[in-house]
Amino acid sequence: IGRGARYFPFYTEERQSPYMRKYDKDLNNELRILETLYYHIMEDSRYVSEIKKALNEAGIGDNNTVRKTLRLKESFKQTKFFREARVVYNLKIPKQYNKVMSLADLSVKKKNYVYKLDELKSNETTLVSESRDIMLNTIPHHIVRYALTTLPFFRFDNLKRYCPNLHSYKEFISANEYLGSLGITLKGSRKRLSMLTNLDYLRSVQGLLTSIEHEIKANKTDYEGSPYISKYLHDIFGTKEISFPKDAEREKGQEEELADKDWYAYNANYGTSEERAFINLFARLYEDFKQKYDDIYVIRNEKVVKIIDKQGRAFEPDFLLYLRDRYNGNIVYQVFIEPKGNHLVEKDRWKEDFLKEIRDSKLVLIIDTDKYHITGVPFYNENNENKFKEQLEKLLLTK
Repeated sequence: IGRGARYFPFYTEERQSPYMRKYDKDLNNELRILETLYYHIMEDSRYVSEIKKALNEAGIGDNNTVRKTLRLKESFKQTKFFREARVVYNLKIPKQYNKVMSLADLSVKKKNYVYKLDELKSNETTLVSESRDIMLNTIPHHIVRYALTTLPFFRFDNLKRYCPNLHSYKEFISANEYLGSLGITLKGSRKRLSMLTNLDYLRSVQGLLTSIEHEIKANKTDYEGSPYISKYLHDIFGTKEISFPKDAEREKGQEEELADKDWYAYNANYGTSEERAFINLFARLYEDFKQKYDDIYVIRNEKVVKIIDKQGRAFEPDFLLYLRDRYNGNIVYQVFIEPKGNHLVEKDRWKEDFLKEIRDSKLVLIIDTDKYHITGVPFYNENNENKFKEQLEKLLLTK
């Protein structure tokens, strides 16, 4: 049966393996049928009961799986906010290189390339190393131009593939959007730094260009995130069936704790210990936010809302926090929040960088008469809870 259930390997997102099941825990997803073998026999009920018994005896049946239903609270569904609010997100689209206006748009960092000079023969037993920074636009133009011709990647027709708005080699070399604002750090003895040759400049520029080539290729993607769009909240969030292994930490859903919390939209929080700790923190902060905001809601995101970064990577933040400014009622904040355990912080660093990118962009969408401020905060981690609290308060309470 397991083999049969994989009769049509497929993927729906870039970098997703076609040879693994993707929707076992997403019971409402319409694509789940592609991974499941459905069949019908004459003695349906008897066969099903027998196979369930055998699976349970083998320790792999439903007895080892917990199914839960996330339901929006009726009190939340009766609010004007539920009827009229929007969810802002973006889509995964083919990479639009025609929007590239600089090397930064290709994720090339403005960091000096370090080039170590070859030392001349010397009777000195120890040479003290020193450094000197030089900007690329101070190196003779013909040397940089020649360095470009020695590396096939920087042939002008290939450059135009990645930078279609580039008009000439001269622009690529001198414009601050391209090489003009980049620098090289030369390292060597004081004597050697005082005797720089054209060959030194050439080799250091070739080194810088090679590092740029590696960065562009490493970050190359066929997809990217679209401009942000919106949908009505009630069209996105609703009843959600989920499943997980029996006795998993997610089975503790905080139902009793959240039953009387009108600011929490769902009936439960079937999350990790970090996600439950975040909810406990927000419960303590709620009264502070209430002084400045109306319509304060935390919505758990069970693989419903995705946001896409510049490299086409999909991110599903665990929570969306909404707040409407009490003193300027047409301003609504939508905050992406992602609790993260210590063991995943480094692995998912790109997600935190993406949240910072959203925060720094100061994205505002005008929808009808409302201004939606879309932002994010650093990862929540229980061990660094005070740091997260400080960032959240700085973002929302000190304006």
